[in-house]
Amino acid sequence: NWNEFNDIAPRILRALNLASEYLALEVYGNLQENSPQDHGRLAGAWELHQQGERTYMVTNPVSYASVQNDGSDPYEIFPRNAQSLVFEVGGQTIFAKRVQHPGIEGTGYIDQSLDQAESRIPEFVAMALDEEGLT
Repeated sequence: NWNEFNDIAPRILRALNLASEYLALEVYGNLQENSPQDHGRLAGAWELHQQGERTYMVTNPVSYASVQNDGSDPYEIFPRNAQSLVFEVGGQTIFAKRVQHPGIEGTGYIDQSLDQAESRIPEFVAMALDEEGLT
Protein backbone atom coordinates (compact mmCIF):
# COMPACT_ATOMS: atom_id res chain seq x y z
CA ASN A 1 0.00 0.00 0.00
CA TRP A 2 0.94 3.64 -0.35
CA ASN A 3 1.87 4.15 3.33
CA GLU A 4 4.30 1.24 3.23
CA PHE A 5 5.88 2.67 0.09
CA ASN A 6 6.25 6.08 1.74
CA ASP A 7 8.02 4.35 4.64
CA ILE A 8 10.28 2.11 2.56
CA ALA A 9 11.31 4.50 -0.26
CA PRO A 10 13.50 6.81 1.87
CA ARG A 11 15.09 3.79 3.56
CA ILE A 12 15.95 2.28 0.17
CA LEU A 13 17.49 5.59 -0.89
CA ARG A 14 19.54 5.78 2.32
CA ALA A 15 20.70 2.20 1.76
CA LEU A 16 21.70 3.03 -1.82
CA ASN A 17 23.65 6.07 -0.62
CA LEU A 18 25.35 3.98 2.06
CA ALA A 19 26.28 1.20 -0.39
CA SER A 20 27.76 3.86 -2.70
CA GLU A 21 29.80 5.26 0.18
CA TYR A 22 31.08 1.76 1.06
CA LEU A 23 32.11 1.24 -2.56
CA ALA A 24 33.91 4.59 -2.74
CA LEU A 25 35.78 3.88 0.49
CA GLU A 26 36.76 0.45 -0.84
CA VAL A 27 38.15 1.90 -4.08
CA TYR A 28 40.03 4.56 -2.09
CA GLY A 29 41.53 1.97 0.26
CA ASN A 30 42.41 -0.40 -2.58
CA LEU A 31 44.24 2.37 -4.42
CA GLN A 32 46.28 3.15 -1.33
CA GLU A 33 47.08 -0.52 -0.85
CA ASN A 34 47.76 -1.42 -4.50
CA SER A 35 49.79 1.65 -5.46
CA PRO A 36 53.40 0.79 -6.26
CA GLN A 37 55.38 1.73 -3.19
CA ASP A 38 58.94 2.88 -3.12
CA HIS A 39 58.77 5.62 -0.52
CA GLY A 40 54.98 5.77 -0.11
CA ARG A 41 54.37 9.17 -1.69
CA LEU A 42 52.01 7.82 -4.36
CA ALA A 43 50.06 5.57 -1.98
CA GLY A 44 49.72 8.32 0.62
CA ALA A 45 48.50 11.01 -1.78
CA TRP A 46 45.09 9.55 -2.73
CA GLU A 47 42.14 11.80 -1.89
CA LEU A 48 38.45 10.88 -1.74
CA HIS A 49 35.93 13.60 -2.65
CA GLN A 50 32.16 13.27 -2.49
CA GLN A 51 30.61 14.99 -5.51
CA GLY A 52 26.93 14.22 -4.87
CA GLU A 53 24.69 11.81 -2.98
CA ARG A 54 26.08 8.76 -4.77
CA THR A 55 28.98 10.26 -6.71
CA TYR A 56 32.56 10.14 -5.52
CA MET A 57 35.88 11.03 -7.10
CA VAL A 58 39.25 9.62 -6.09
CA THR A 59 42.21 11.76 -7.14
CA ASN A 60 45.96 11.77 -6.78
CA PRO A 61 48.09 14.88 -7.36
CA VAL A 62 51.32 12.89 -7.78
CA SER A 63 52.46 13.48 -11.36
CA TYR A 64 53.58 9.90 -12.00
CA ALA A 65 50.40 8.15 -10.75
CA SER A 66 49.13 7.43 -14.27
CA VAL A 67 52.59 6.46 -15.59
CA GLN A 68 52.90 3.86 -12.83
CA ASN A 69 49.51 2.47 -13.86
CA ASP A 70 49.74 2.74 -17.66
CA GLY A 71 53.50 2.62 -18.25
CA SER A 72 55.46 4.80 -20.64
CA ASP A 73 57.34 4.55 -23.90
CA PRO A 74 61.13 5.04 -23.91
CA TYR A 75 62.16 8.67 -23.40
CA GLU A 76 65.24 10.85 -23.08
CA ILE A 77 66.34 12.44 -19.83
CA PHE A 78 68.16 15.80 -19.99
CA PRO A 79 69.74 17.81 -17.17
CA ARG A 80 67.48 20.60 -15.87
CA ASN A 81 69.78 22.74 -13.76
CA ALA A 82 73.24 21.55 -14.72
CA GLN A 83 75.42 20.96 -17.77
CA SER A 84 75.27 17.18 -17.41
CA LEU A 85 73.59 14.31 -15.61
CA VAL A 86 75.65 12.57 -12.96
CA PHE A 87 74.94 9.03 -11.79
CA GLU A 88 76.72 5.91 -10.71
CA VAL A 89 76.82 2.57 -12.54
CA GLY A 90 78.75 -0.36 -11.10
CA GLY A 91 80.67 1.91 -8.74
CA GLN A 92 81.75 4.24 -11.56
CA THR A 93 80.58 7.86 -11.76
CA ILE A 94 79.08 8.68 -15.16
CA PHE A 95 78.56 12.14 -16.67
CA ALA A 96 76.14 12.43 -19.60
CA LYS A 97 74.45 15.18 -21.60
CA ARG A 98 71.40 12.93 -22.01
CA VAL A 99 70.25 9.40 -21.20
CA GLN A 100 67.78 7.18 -23.03
CA HIS A 101 65.38 5.75 -20.43
CA PRO A 102 63.89 2.41 -21.55
CA GLY A 103 60.39 3.34 -20.38
CA ILE A 104 58.28 1.94 -17.60
CA GLU A 105 56.03 -1.09 -17.64
CA GLY A 106 52.65 -0.20 -16.14
CA THR A 107 51.37 -2.13 -13.15
CA GLY A 108 47.62 -1.76 -13.81
CA TYR A 109 47.04 -1.07 -10.11
CA ILE A 110 44.06 1.23 -10.79
CA ASP A 111 42.08 -1.40 -12.73
CA GLN A 112 43.04 -3.99 -10.11
CA SER A 113 41.70 -1.69 -7.37
CA LEU A 114 38.43 -1.13 -9.25
CA ASP A 115 37.98 -4.85 -9.97
CA GLN A 116 38.52 -5.71 -6.31
CA ALA A 117 35.92 -3.16 -5.25
CA GLU A 118 33.44 -4.21 -7.94
CA SER A 119 33.54 -7.79 -6.71
CA ARG A 120 32.32 -6.57 -3.32
CA ILE A 121 29.27 -4.60 -4.54
CA PRO A 122 26.74 -7.31 -3.53
CA GLU A 123 28.29 -7.36 -0.05
CA PHE A 124 28.03 -3.56 0.27
CA VAL A 125 24.39 -3.58 -0.88
CA ALA A 126 23.55 -6.33 1.62
CA MET A 127 25.29 -4.44 4.44
CA ALA A 128 23.46 -1.20 3.60
CA LEU A 129 20.06 -2.91 3.33
CA ASP A 130 20.70 -4.62 6.64
CA GLU A 131 21.62 -1.32 8.32
CA GLU A 132 18.35 0.18 7.12
CA GLY A 133 16.41 -2.85 8.37
CA LEU A 134 15.38 -3.89 4.86
CA THR A 135 16.53 -7.51 4.97
